[in-house]
Amino acid sequence: MEEELDELGSENTSSLYNRKKKLVYIMPATVLIILTAVLVLYYNHSVQVNHSVLKEKEEAEKMALEGHYNEAEKRLAEAAEQRPDYQGLERSLSTVHDVQKMQEDLDSVESSIEENELDKALEQLAKVNKEMIDNENQLVVTLTPKLNQLDSRITVGKINNEVKELTKVDELADKLNTLSGLDLEEAARAREKITEKIVSISTKKAEDKINEKQYNEAIAAVDEGLQYVINHEKLLQLKERVEQEKQAFEQEKRERMEQAMEQQALEEMKNRREAVNVLDIEAYKDEFGDVTIDGEVQSEATSIISSIEVTYDILDKDDEVLETDTAQVYPMYLNPEDKGKFEQIYYDYEKEEDISVEVTNVQWFVE
Repeated sequence: MEEELDELGSENTSSLYNRKKKLVYIMPATVLIILTAVLVLYYNHSVQVNHSVLKEKEEAEKMALEGHYNEAEKRLAEAAEQRPDYQGLERSLSTVHDVQKMQEDLDSVESSIEENELDKALEQLAKVNKEMIDNENQLVVTLTPKLNQLDSRITVGKINNEVKELTKVDELADKLNTLSGLDLEEAARAREKITEKIVSISTKKAEDKINEKQYNEAIAAVDEGLQYVINHEKLLQLKERVEQEKQAFEQEKRERMEQAMEQQALEEMKNRREAVNVLDIEAYKDEFGDVTIDGEVQSEATSIISSIEVTYDILDKDDEVLETDTAQVYPMYLNPEDKGKFEQIYYDYEKEEDISVEVTNVQWFVE
């Protein structure tokens, strides 16, 4: 039994020794495997984190370039929490912060424009523009459209204020040319406003000339407006009306001239043939037997006549002509409807009992 126990003891000791020997090799290998697994897991996690951070950075930068600065800042901040020491994220964040500040400044410019403080807005915009030029920031280009838009709005606002004081078509046309290159809703409204004022001024000027019968000047006023407001329906209709009134006026003028010429011809004929009306002529003797021929005439001419001479016959009781003589009317010049007189005394008809007189002719000069 003792021999058997010795053999069994010897076998157990040998088995334990072998197991210990195996553990010496198994334990380091297991630790190595575990450490390797941990390192691999950590490495894979780090790679995933880095990949996620880079992706977030790229998407944030894309958003920033699209003008979504707040969302870009949020994404970059989240990425920075995962990689606090990543300087690329810090630079991107700083860039976004700079642009956000500039955007706030541009918002202030816009507020000044809306309050019609255009000089203040222009000063603020110049300051922001200088900051954008001095800042080496690739995101600055995303603010350029808004800066240009605000600059255009200031220009439009100033023009709107100036238009209220302008009263000449050419001055308004200069403002219209300035607005022609601006693609803004405000610019479109300003152009429409200026167009309406050009039409209004041209119409008023033309109407005044029509009332003065100065039709060529009226057409010129309409054409001046059409030069800048091409094919405007109201101005085209006004021009057509002016031309029609001009033709009617010229026709009426021709008719008046023809009537005047006819009237003048009639007046000339009357002045030469019927300018003097003998109102009265008589012959009478005085107590000494002297015969006096006394008469009165009136001018029926339309102009001044002069040197009126009345020719008459002195008749006896049998209507026989005793003498033909002439008398000068005084005053020498008679205006239309004026009266004149003439008188002659004869001393040779003492024996004649009844003396009468009869006008045979009247002569005069038309002045």
